[in-house]
Amino acid sequence: MTNEWLESNVRSKGPLGKMYPKFAFIMEGDTPSYLGLIENGLNSYRRPDWGGWGGRYVFRTPRGEAHAIWTQGGDLFSRVTSQDSVRGADDREVTSDQATIWRWREAYQHDFAARMDWTVADFQHANHNPVVTVNGEKGTAPLVIEAEVGRPVTLDASESRDPDRQRLNFRWFHYAEAGTTGTHAAAVTLAGADTAKAVVTPAAACRPVWLPAVGRCSGTGTAHLILEVTAEGTPRLTSYRRIILNVRAEGVSPPAAASRKPPGRER
Repeated sequence: MTNEWLESNVRSKGPLGKMYPKFAFIMEGDTPSYLGLIENGLNSYRRPDWGGWGGRYVFRTPRGEAHAIWTQGGDLFSRVTSQDSVRGADDREVTSDQATIWRWREAYQHDFAARMDWTVADFQHANHNPVVTVNGEKGTAPLVIEAEVGRPVTLDASESRDPDRQRLNFRWFHYAEAGTTGTHAAAVTLAGADTAKAVVTPAAACRPVWLPAVGRCSGTGTAHLILEVTAEGTPRLTSYRRIILNVRAEGVSPPAAASRKPPGRER
């Protein structure tokens, strides 16, 4: 985020863009609070520990607070913290709270640029976000799938489309840190991660903890899979879909009435 980028992509785009101020030191710090509300398919407004454009947070009581809040920090012993491990442009893996935001940087900057185009161009002369469909399910709500260790689950996004008829690129990844507040983290393997159809196989309901005596795990585990669908327009725009696997041990029966949608506010 530089003044040069803002000049080219924001301030030069009509009367609204012209109003965007030049910054002298750092960007405004309230932006992450807003980014979590954008309906891009990550749905991080439901649970800030799920992670999204505005970062990822944990529900805890920091020193000096009277009650728990969504914030940074966490338990280093159980490894349930607000830090993400992300591989940067230099191919080095970085683990930090800041990485939970900059891992999405290219996507949200392109989104910002496209929104400025929408203020000065008609539909035919602007780029738009892909529309994602997974296993026949349209929309942006997360898909919740009951899964069993050792049984592959097919995730098919081939019905996704782009309003501007641009080529689509697909990327699936296991967001290992997502949703680990108050739940066990499951282990999975992923095949076909750069295609429209991926296969995820639960390897364990509980991933090993770094200290065996800390946070013993049993029962159902959770794994978050994220699908990124990026269109080859200008700028390249990305839409997402979150798939939440509730992973049970081999031979354990699924819940009698498993919901396809997680609890929380509906939109």
